Order: sequence, then C-alpha cells, then structure tokens
Amino acid sequence: MTKSKKAIFFAALAVGLLAVGATWLFCWSFVEWIIPAYGAAVALMFLAAAGGFGLPAYAKTGSVKKAVIRAALGGAVYIAVIEAMTYLINNILLGGNRPWVAATAVSCVNCVLFIVLWLLLVRAAGAPRKALNGVLAFLLGACVLLGGVGTVKETIMNMIFKDIRLAAPTGFSAAAENAPEKVTDADFYVSPAGDDKNDGSFASPFATVERAQQAVRETDKTGKNGVTVAVMAGEYRVQSLRFTAEDGGTADCPVTYCAYGDGEVVINGGVTIQPGAFAPVTDEGTLSRLKGDAKTHVVCADLGVLGITAADYGKIYAIGSYNTAYKYTGDYTGPIYAELFVNDTRYNLARYPDSGWLETGEVVQPGNGLESNGSLTRNENWGETVDPQSDVYKIDDALAERIRGWQTLDDVWMLGFWKYTWADGSSPVGEFDYENRTISPKFVSLYGAIKGAPYCFFNVFEELDAPGEWYLDRQNNVLYLYAPDDMENAQIDLSLSTETLVAVEGAEHLTLRGFTLKGTRGDGVRAAGNKVTVERCLIKNIAGTAIIMDGYRNLAANNEITRTGKGGIHITGGDKTTLTPGESRAYNNLIHDWSEIYLTYQPALDLGGVGNKADHNEMYNSPHEAITYDGNNNVMEYNVIHDVCLLSDDAGAVYAGRNWVSYGCVVRYNLIYNLGTPGEHYPQGIYMDDALSGQTIYGNLLVNVPCLGIQLGGGRDLDVRNNIVINSGRYAVEYDQRAIDGVHGGWFGHCDEMWAQLEASAWRSDVWQAAYPQYHGLHFDEANEDDKMYAPNAACSVVSGNLFVNAKAESGNYSDNPRDFSDISGNAAYSLTALKKLFTDPGNGDYTLRDNAPVFDEIPGFERLPVEKMGRE
Repeated sequence: MTKSKKAIFFAALAVGLLAVGATWLFCWSFVEWIIPAYGAAVALMFLAAAGGFGLPAYAKTGSVKKAVIRAALGGAVYIAVIEAMTYLINNILLGGNRPWVAATAVSCVNCVLFIVLWLLLVRAAGAPRKALNGVLAFLLGACVLLGGVGTVKETIMNMIFKDIRLAAPTGFSAAAENAPEKVTDADFYVSPAGDDKNDGSFASPFATVERAQQAVRETDKTGKNGVTVAVMAGEYRVQSLRFTAEDGGTADCPVTYCAYGDGEVVINGGVTIQPGAFAPVTDEGTLSRLKGDAKTHVVCADLGVLGITAADYGKIYAIGSYNTAYKYTGDYTGPIYAELFVNDTRYNLARYPDSGWLETGEVVQPGNGLESNGSLTRNENWGETVDPQSDVYKIDDALAERIRGWQTLDDVWMLGFWKYTWADGSSPVGEFDYENRTISPKFVSLYGAIKGAPYCFFNVFEELDAPGEWYLDRQNNVLYLYAPDDMENAQIDLSLSTETLVAVEGAEHLTLRGFTLKGTRGDGVRAAGNKVTVERCLIKNIAGTAIIMDGYRNLAANNEITRTGKGGIHITGGDKTTLTPGESRAYNNLIHDWSEIYLTYQPALDLGGVGNKADHNEMYNSPHEAITYDGNNNVMEYNVIHDVCLLSDDAGAVYAGRNWVSYGCVVRYNLIYNLGTPGEHYPQGIYMDDALSGQTIYGNLLVNVPCLGIQLGGGRDLDVRNNIVINSGRYAVEYDQRAIDGVHGGWFGHCDEMWAQLEASAWRSDVWQAAYPQYHGLHFDEANEDDKMYAPNAACSVVSGNLFVNAKAESGNYSDNPRDFSDISGNAAYSLTALKKLFTDPGNGDYTLRDNAPVFDEIPGFERLPVEKMGRE
C-alpha cells in the first residue's frame, strides 16, 4: 500500500470511528435529553460527514481548498438532513413522546448515509478493497448495534420498569388514636340494661335511643347551651333511627348523641349469630353436594330457630353499577341481599372461582344492549326496549362439566366486567347449553360483550368449598358457612335491615359522635339538613354508602369507614345558580376496603354542589376510584390515596368528567401512589375525562401510577402546574383532543349533549361570567372552529412547571389541538436515574426535593410540596 493510500485508509478509518461515536452519543443523549451530549453528537457527525465528503475530493483533485469547501458544505447538508429527519420522526410521526424509537430510527438512517459516504470514500481513495471491506464490516456492525441501542434500551427498560414499583412514599401525616373520654354532663343516658320507663338519668337510663329522642323533643331548649344524649356501651339493634326537624337543635342549643365512653356502642341493623348456633352438616343429600374438605368444614344454622325469616333476609337482586335488570319483566331489582360478616370480613356467597375471574369465550351471539361494538354503534331503541336478547358466550369443556355438576341453576348468578373494566353488572344464569358449550346470562350486557371479559358465578351451593364463603338456602331457611379456623370465638354478623341506619331529614345543629354503625343492607347515615355532624364513628359491614350529606355546613370528620358495598362519603350542597357555597366538609376520615359489592364508580369521597371540601383524608384498598366530583368550586386537598383501582384500567384515583359546567374545582396537594395491580390493571392517577374543563390540578405528588399520571381528556381551561409525577408507566401527562375529533366523526361524539348541559346552566349570568371569565367568548360556531374559543377545542389550558421522572424521561403526550391552543411549556423531565439527584432518599420513600435539586434551576419558582401536611392530622 502506498503512503498516500495508507493516509486515505487511516483517514477513512477515522471517519468511520467518528460516525460510530456520533451515532452512539446521539442515541444516548437523545433518549436521556442531555443537551451537551446531543451537541457533541452533532459535532462528531459534522466532522465525520465532512471527512466523508472532503477526503474523496482531496483524493481525486489533490486540492486542499476544494476538499475543505466540499467538507464544509457536505457536513452542513448532512447535519441539516439528520436534523430534519429527527424532527420529522420524533415530532411529526411519533408525537414527540417516543425518544427511544425516534433515536433508533434516526441512528439507522445515520448508518445508511454513512455507509454511502464510506463507499464513495473507498472508491475515491483506491485503497485495497479487501482491507477496506474488513473495516466496512466492522463499522457497519458497530453502527447497527449502537444505532439500535434505543430500541434495545426501550425494550429492556420496559421489561424492568413496567410493573416495578419504587419505594412507597413516606413522611406524610398519620393521625394518632384518641382515647375516648367519658361523658359526665349528658342530659340523658341510654344503656342496654336500662328501661324506657326510666327518666333517662345516669342512675336510671333509658333502654333505647328512640326513647331518648322523645325526651329530647320534649325538652325546653330555651336558655340551654346544648342537649346531650350519652349512650353506654353495648349493642342496639334497629331497623333505622330517624331524626326529623323536631329532633334538631339551634345555633345556641345544638343536640348531640354520643357514646358515653365506657366501650363500643354498636347500632346494628342486623343480628349477631353466636357460634354455638352452628352445627356440622349431617344430611346425606346435602353432604353429597359438597366437595373434599368442605364436607367437614361447612357448618349450618337453622335461622328459623333464631327467629329469622325469609321476610328478614329477602331474595337476591341484581348488583353492579351497570346491571340491566331494570329492562326485564319480573322481580329483579331491589335491595342488596343479606350479607354475612365473620370477624369483620365480608364473606362471599359461594362462588366459582373462589378468587379471581373466569374469562368469557368467543361471543357467538351478541345481545341487544345499548352498545354492540363501541360507542359509535348505539342501539337507538334502547330506551323503549323490554326484555332484550342477551349475549351468548362459548365456555370450555372443563367449565361445562363443572356447571353440569351443579344440582340446579335456579338463582345462580353471574357477575362480571362484560366489556369494560369500569362497568360491572350481574345477572342470573339464563341458558346453559352443555352440548354446544355455551352459556348466556339472563340480562344483556349494557355495553356489549367481548371475548376474554372477566366474570364469575356466585350463589352456587356446590362451590361452597373455601374459607371466606357462605350460602343461604332460602327454601329451607338454613345458613351454611365454611367455618373459620377459630369458630368458637368467631364474631358472626348477618345484615338484615334494608333501611338507612341513621336518617336525618330536616334536622339542624345535630351531632352524632363515637358510634359503631353496621349491619344494614342500605346506607349508614343519610343527612338531609344543615349543620349536621358525624364524627369519630366507625361505619362498617354495610351494603350501601357510609355517609351521604346534603345541605349547608355539614361535617363528616374523624370517622373510619370500611367494608361497605358501595361508597364512603358523599357530600353535596350549595346553590349552583348563585354559586353560593355549601361549606360542607369531609375531614380527616380513614376510608378503606370499600366498594366490595358494587365494584365501579363507588368512590370513597364524592363531592357535588358548590363550595364543598374534602381534605386530610386517607383512602386505600378499592377496586375502582377513590375520589370523584362535579359541581363548582369544590376543593380536594391534602388527601392520601393508595392501592386503589385494583380491578380497573380506564379509571383514575381522582376522577371527574364529561361537562363544561363544573368550573372552579381544585385538586391540590394530594399524595397518590401505588395504583392498579401490577401485571393486570393499569389505571391513571388524576383523570379529567371526556372534555371536563375549568379545573385546577396543582402541587400533587404521584408515585407509581402504572398508566398516565394525569390524563386530560380533551377539555379546556385546565390549569396543571407544580405537580410531581414519578414512575408513570406510560406518560406523566396525556392531553388529547377527543372533543374536536368527536365533532369530525371521532368516537367522542357527545359535544352536543355537553353544550345542551352548559346551556341549561347559569353560565351566561353575571355571577358566572364574573366567577369564570374563561367563558367570555365561548361559542359553538362550527364555521369558526379554528378559534381557540370554539368550545370543543382543547384550548386556553396551562400545563407548565411540572416535574416528571420516569423510565423514558418523557414530558408527556400532547395532541396537536392542545399544542396549538394551550400553553404547554416549562416542564422538566428526568430519567429514573436522576432520582437521587432530585430527592432526599427515594430508596426509602422520601420524595422531598433536595436543596440542590436541578429542577429548581430548570423551573424557577418551583414550589416544594408539603408532603408532611398530606394525610390525616
């Protein structure tokens, strides 16, 4: 090889190595959003390209000047092509949110272009082809390997981080337990050992709360600063306690019913069954229906001997937030069936499978529900339909054999999420065809049916085969129970009442304090009145919602709520026309293990009306959402939410949606973490669904949200700032344009009904226009849809100054519409590798920001989140 050819050869090798280094550095810097490294990558690419263009010119002409000119022009053109390609792939084709994929694609293009330059260089240099081909093979392999690092890294990171959770947050507030104090200055006393013929004094107490009510009504409240009824420890069985206007107090003389302080005061709508009432099953016919260990573990009790009849426990009616029982002729809708609780755990009516779910097979015959294949194929005649045809599914051989082994299908029910994991419904078994391996619920699924939908069977005697199950033989009045390990000492409760345990109808200045409420198939407390307080109560083992309050200045505080069939606390009040606030509050409550019968849309906290608040509450362990709301100027702050949406995907820990009316609501300073079920369900953190508008989301800390940290569903006038989203599985924020897409035939075609809803409100009034200036100029003129004030546009929002830390260092997924009409800027996105640079001790759950955290430089004025104030006080 001549000296000149050697020089060209080594120069070509240097160009190739520069190309490899530039490709690797570009890919690495791009996916980590490291600006200096990206600049270095571009510089190396320029040098490599310049060499690729300049060396052939020098080899051909021997002119340094021409070589330099070609090198400069060639390098510049090359960088321009790469930058244009980067912008096209990342921002146009991938929406700016798949940096790994974009980096890989651009790097592969880079490889191809460099190979072309290399071949030109080989040809011009006249170097030994064998040697150059060897170097070419090396360079090609290196470029392909390093150029594909993005895809490799994304795949690895997805595998590692998809279902991996960071340490759960610590450092938030947790309330200390307060020991009860005895009430020594009550006006009246109630005791299980009392007598309603007594005078209600401490020495001579009443026997019932109802008798104390009568005494309070008869009390002259003039000049008194209050009337107090103290109830002594014990169990008081009731159908319902009702307080009307004459039971209330006044501002000067409030009325209080409270626990005396000598132990638990239980208001029970059901009965406690003693373990001695149960005996082994001896009937051979019954034993033959039981399997394996169940023959010796199942015990039974004759309810007739206990004075409990069919009129007390009733029949099974449909459950599920989206059941369609109301469309069928017959007795299918009514109160939730009587329930059994053992040691404060809700037992399942014997079900198959014992836990988890079956999956529907092929849908061989779609039913005649509201939808057949998505929201665009609605049954326009649904409103008038009676006894609609149901869905028919395939089942496998094993399930068919199992069902055939059940003695009867009468009153055997199916419960499932037949299409969406946010829509549960139940139905009796309709038709079972063993030969064709099909089954059909009696009731059609509201939204249609799909293959692979989760469901189960319940109320099947033959499936009474596991701990936590029971069965009620309604024909023979016998209760069967799979006995717990310590049966002799078990607490066994059967809920019976179908009424609200404590109903307040018009009473004011009334307080309920320190009671345990349980055992109803209805709600715990319903208060329709003003200045009603429910505090320091334990509400458990009920089928409905724990506390429902409607009025002004009502308060639910310091309560514990658990084992409800529906929700936790529902508060509404205020005037939407005048925007007069209700000033009611849910404060410092602990709500856990709720929504156990109705599995969707039964939140722990539900705010409505105007100007109400839910603050410093802790919520955990539920199949669906924790907080939902509507109305105006409602505030949800300093709450802690974790381990919710355990059975749901398209759901949010905090959820609201589908209106342009609920302006002024605020979600701030809440701690939300560990949502969904790893490997199974991937919900959102804060979910503003279906064009919900006019909301403020500020200063929230979200950790381990498996799908979207914050989902903005095409709404407008949204203010999203100073939030921290850590380890979101998909995007930290997604802001779509479903409303404007719906106008043009997209799936969300609900803008007309939302506009009608807005027109029915007071939005044009001076009061609303002053409160919500965002409405000024709002219109629905399709001829002017490019205007930001066209209602369906995702416009006039601010998504700025937020901190996002996730595996891909992504700052969100934003559709064109919000990019064009809203301010989406100034957000900081970091890789999970930056956790220790940002936070004090993330490995142990301390997500307070370090004093020198780089986010303070990147987002001037970023506010530290008051984690220590979040939670119960």
